Amino acid sequence: MIQLAIADDHELIRSGLEMIIGSHADMKVSIAAGSYHELIDALKTTSVDLLILDLNLGDMNGLQTIEQIISAYPDMPILVLSAYAEEVYALRAFKSGAMGYLNKAVVSSELIDAIQTILKGERYISQSCEEVLPLGTDLDKESRNIGELLSKRELEVLTLIAADKTSKEIAQQLGVSPKTVSTYKTRMMDKLMLESTSQLQRIAYTYFS
Repeated sequence: MIQLAIADDHELIRSGLEMIIGSHADMKVSIAAGSYHELIDALKTTSVDLLILDLNLGDMNGLQTIEQIISAYPDMPILVLSAYAEEVYALRAFKSGAMGYLNKAVVSSELIDAIQTILKGERYISQSCEEVLPLGTDLDKESRNIGELLSKRELEVLTLIAADKTSKEIAQQLGVSPKTVSTYKTRMMDKLMLESTSQLQRIAYTYFS
């Protein structure tokens, strides 16, 4: 029997996940937690094969949650559920140690497939994620050396993009105008042959995470 843990601060989401999982005879939800601390307390007494984790718990938000759980339970694979756009968070979730990433909009159709894939020791990347993660399952490969393509100033901007700074914040920190920051972004996109700022953001996360 596959033992699963669910951590989501919305009761309706937890109930829906339990219903989907409960329809499979070889799977069981052993932990259904509504908060990070509730999850950690439950894991002290109950062993599970996989954790389904909401990226935005009420008492612990963001990618730090993944890192802390993996630090405490390094052998427990994590499937991240999120309402956040894949191009912003998917790659960073994988870099933090997650084995899978699902947008909540497609959970019902992909959940079981994701669980089974991860339990085989493979990363699960949904179709929507593949559209914004062109590296596919090669996420462990080193990102290409863009240091040779970009100027020192452009790399400074890229570093700040990776730190989730807005164009206005980047401009203030570098002592330039927001228009100049936009120019740097456009130049970087041209040099790296990117088509959107979301792709530039993804490159920033890859290169500096």
